[in-house]
Amino acid sequence: MSEILLQYQVNERGQKPSGLRLYDDGRMQRPSPENSLPGATDRLDQPRSLIWVEDRTLNPAQINSVKESIRACGFFGLPAKLLINYCKEDPPAAIWSITLDDFSHQVVVYDPRPKRSKEIDLLLEALEALLKPTV
Repeated sequence: MSEILLQYQVNERGQKPSGLRLYDDGRMQRPSPENSLPGATDRLDQPRSLIWVEDRTLNPAQINSVKESIRACGFFGLPAKLLINYCKEDPPAAIWSITLDDFSHQVVVYDPRPKRSKEIDLLLEALEALLKPTV
């Protein structure tokens, strides 16, 4: 049975959830457009139960590339919460969960955008390069 290797979901008030789920067998999923907006009292820094839809399947070399990127970026050394350094009411949050080499770790990034965490940025860059459509 395959297990989730990497998952992240971005929760933002007034926006449909976005993100990615990648299984160790190569299956990749995205949040369904049918997912509802977060409710007025839903916490954005907590994972939501989402409907995920199949996107594509990565080959073993691509999965190994993702695993190497995870190992190289330093994700497992990050604190569980990456706080913003200014006060913003109800900031969006990205919840990252990774299980690799018998390690599991979850990181919440408040007000996610580039340069919040070099480790997350490196991982996102590797994922974007890998998932770029080929023409």
